Amino acid sequence: MDTWLSYRLADLLMFSPSTYARLIERVNEALWPGHWLIGGLILAMLALAIWPRQAAHRLAALLLAAAWGWVAWWFFGLYAEINLAAPGFAGLFAVQAVGLLLLAWPGPGLAFARPARPRHWLGLGLLVWGLLLHPLAWLMADRPLAGAELVAVTPDPTAIATIGLLLAACLPGDDRWPLRALLLALPLAWLAISALTWWTLLGA
Repeated sequence: MDTWLSYRLADLLMFSPSTYARLIERVNEALWPGHWLIGGLILAMLALAIWPRQAAHRLAALLLAAAWGWVAWWFFGLYAEINLAAPGFAGLFAVQAVGLLLLAWPGPGLAFARPARPRHWLGLGLLVWGLLLHPLAWLMADRPLAGAELVAVTPDPTAIATIGLLLAACLPGDDRWPLRALLLALPLAWLAISALTWWTLLGA
């Protein structure tokens, strides 16, 4: 028992910051030039969320579900090479993808609300952070272009942008609709896991 108590969280990590950074580069290099298709689908999702048709809103939610499913399969499939917990994280992303499918049908889909309340502005800010500022922040930290973390490619910006989209969205019953809370819980849980991982990596 004394031996187990002597372990720190850092002792349980199986990789270093440089190993993780190299993983992101490998993910992007293997996917290229598929980034153009993913970028086009993201723009389509945003356009559909603005379009005043429920069918478009449902398709927007479907595309967001596809993004979570893709990260679950593509990113965490490679992440499993350096982290034995990756299949569990992939399961978390797969559950979120299923929840977003329920938002697409029988739910109302994903539609931007007019930013009449602080929640909507916060959501739009987080969306911009996930789509643009998060990748730029990593590039400013001296990562190469291939090391940029992107929405629908890596988990952190995908979670941030999804929280932003859900906060900016107009859903039936507004804050009283329970699926919103459930769909926010999993991205928040992932960001907590990611923050704890980075805190441990940088403090090791």
